[in-house]
Amino acid sequence: MVALALAALLAGCSTVRLAYNAADIFIERYANDYLGLGDEQLRGWSPTLDAALDRHRTEELPYLAAFFDTALADARGGFSRDGVNCLLDQFETIYRRHFRLASAALAPLLTDLSPAQISELAETFAEEAAEDAAEANAEDAQRRARKRAERYADNLRWWVGDLSSEQRGIVRNLTRKIPDTAPAWYGYRAEKRRQLIDLLRRDAKPAVIEAFLVDWLVDYTDMPSSLRSALPVLRKTLTEMLLSLQPTFSEAQNDKLLRRLEQLRNDFMALQTRPRMAPVDC
Repeated sequence: MVALALAALLAGCSTVRLAYNAADIFIERYANDYLGLGDEQLRGWSPTLDAALDRHRTEELPYLAAFFDTALADARGGFSRDGVNCLLDQFETIYRRHFRLASAALAPLLTDLSPAQISELAETFAEEAAEDAAEANAEDAQRRARKRAERYADNLRWWVGDLSSEQRGIVRNLTRKIPDTAPAWYGYRAEKRRQLIDLLRRDAKPAVIEAFLVDWLVDYTDMPSSLRSALPVLRKTLTEMLLSLQPTFSEAQNDKLLRRLEQLRNDFMALQTRPRMAPVDC
């Protein structure tokens, strides 16, 4: 569901409602392609997925609407350090809520996999881990830093349009401060995936799988210190980037940003049966 939301945002505001309303089909197809599910497994999981999506519409869309409403108000008035920190707090809340819901929805499906399907999933994980390791070994930290700056610049273009040379320089200089965690992240993800496969092979119950996913993806229970220590640095860098970039926005860039934020706020309100925004505590 988080991946669906991100894909919709990157594709464009006009697609958000269409993508969201087709979420059940999208998620079922993705699960089927990745896990090789049978028709009976999909039919058995559909009520769990439908309940999760209903809960998402009722409980999570108000948080998304509130986030973009706050961002819109801040963009109109000029971003401040306190305001950006508030936005990042809201984003972390949204992330954690989404992955708790996703963990609860996914756990019954994973525990319904056959031994052959679990072995196929393990092979997929191993192949992806090998690809990650090859990429990490083939690229040095400087090249990863350049690619990271390019990714940030590409994302910014979606929000504000083409960047000036000054703006590209700001992005490049600030992203250099982000720690190079790619090798550690790849290793950590591979290890957690191995642990998940081990639980599935031992016929763990859905509650055990759900707890494992929450510990991993929400609470970061055993995240390595090298990754955990990078989180506040990333947050600080994002704050500095936004505060440094906004004064450089042209009128056209600023107008595009406001339109994006307003449309997203409106979309996430319109998708609700009883439109509301979650309270903002900061």
